[in-house]
Amino acid sequence: MSQSKNGFLPSTLTALAGIGVFLISLLVEIRVPIRIEVAKSLGIVVVLVGTSLVIWSAMHIKEAFFGEVEPRLDVLVKSGPYRFVRHPVYLGMTIALAGLPIASRSWPGLIGVFLLFLPSEMYRAKFEEKALARRFGGEWEDYVAQTGFMLPYVKK
Repeated sequence: MSQSKNGFLPSTLTALAGIGVFLISLLVEIRVPIRIEVAKSLGIVVVLVGTSLVIWSAMHIKEAFFGEVEPRLDVLVKSGPYRFVRHPVYLGMTIALAGLPIASRSWPGLIGVFLLFLPSEMYRAKFEEKALARRFGGEWEDYVAQTGFMLPYVKK
């Protein structure tokens, strides 16, 4: 199977899950009883925190940010947010996406982030980890032992 086919399913699932959360958040009328101004402000802050993590991560992996599951760099990036977690982009995207249901006060949307989007990101990350292990071998194994998957200080 080619590299693009290996990454196609995880990428597609992530995109569909994100679209699903977006639609659920905006269309399902089950709202948290909190003032809209508070929800919007909190949601915007959450989106900005997640987006900042994605941007910080992208600054460290540069052109590999737009890659598929297979590694595009010849070095294993361990700087910036990669000092703490192996998948800060996926963590940042999950945090940012959680801001939408928070801003729209959507319980189903927030649940969707954790039951649809996060599992799809973790599935994609597992594909990526296999490719990184093949590419970087022992260096990858050492890195895995020192960093959390998507949460700092939560190791294997």
